[in-house]
Amino acid sequence: MKPIINEDTTLTKPFLRWAGGKTRSVPFLKAHLPSDFSHVNRYFEPFLGAGSLFFSLKPQNAVLSDNNKDLIESYRAIKKNPLIISKYLSEHQKKTSEHYYYEMRNKYNNSKPSVYRAALFTYLNKTCFNGIWRVNKRGEFNVPYGKQEHPSIPSREELIKISEVLANAKLIHCNYKNIIDEVKKADFVYLDPPYPPLSNTSNFTQYTSDGFTKKDHEELAIFAAELTQKGCYVLISNSDTEYIRSLYQNNFNIFELEVTRLIRADGHRYKVREIAITNYEIK
Repeated sequence: MKPIINEDTTLTKPFLRWAGGKTRSVPFLKAHLPSDFSHVNRYFEPFLGAGSLFFSLKPQNAVLSDNNKDLIESYRAIKKNPLIISKYLSEHQKKTSEHYYYEMRNKYNNSKPSVYRAALFTYLNKTCFNGIWRVNKRGEFNVPYGKQEHPSIPSREELIKISEVLANAKLIHCNYKNIIDEVKKADFVYLDPPYPPLSNTSNFTQYTSDGFTKKDHEELAIFAAELTQKGCYVLISNSDTEYIRSLYQNNFNIFELEVTRLIRADGHRYKVREIAITNYEIK
């Protein structure tokens, strides 16, 4: 079995922008890993998104999954074909404009899975409004242009590095519950679900066509308890609300995040406090 800790300490940044991304929270999350993290079996992240914690830790034995099929297909393509992805992204960057963006968005929504489509996924993510990935009821990506003069497209070198970090990772398109039969004692599971909406009309966390509801958060808490019974280490990120705290107050430890996140919803920016939830003690 490969050790979980990777000796490579160079910085590897996520290649995507993502609503709820944890780039700023990573130092806090790493400070709340199990004290014996180097001895855990495997690293699981079933709400992958931009994978900020994964890319920071670079665990050598990881199972990464997400319910967003397009996202997972993009990861798989970069893992296998970083140079081809880089070539396509370079072409998109040269041509990018508002008109070109909508042309590519339409092409994306009418294309089938391929390396080219995976590159389009990254291009649209980098040039759309606020990096939001939102689809309509037909599953079509519908986020407007972000009006960025110089979008931050991953370089060839960055894509090669990302491919190397993903080399030993297993990438799965599935609902988070589907990992329950695969996880075993001493596995580490990081759960970063879409946060509860800030209002009844706010859907900034919706990146699959079915969204993530209050009931889903209740089921996630039950799932975390099941992981605990199997002997897994569990770390959860969520917003700091009375409701979320109530779901974990009896059998989990709750830590207030030191960073306040600014989230745009309904045309406004909101400050959202976050918490880290663990089923293990922090020493």
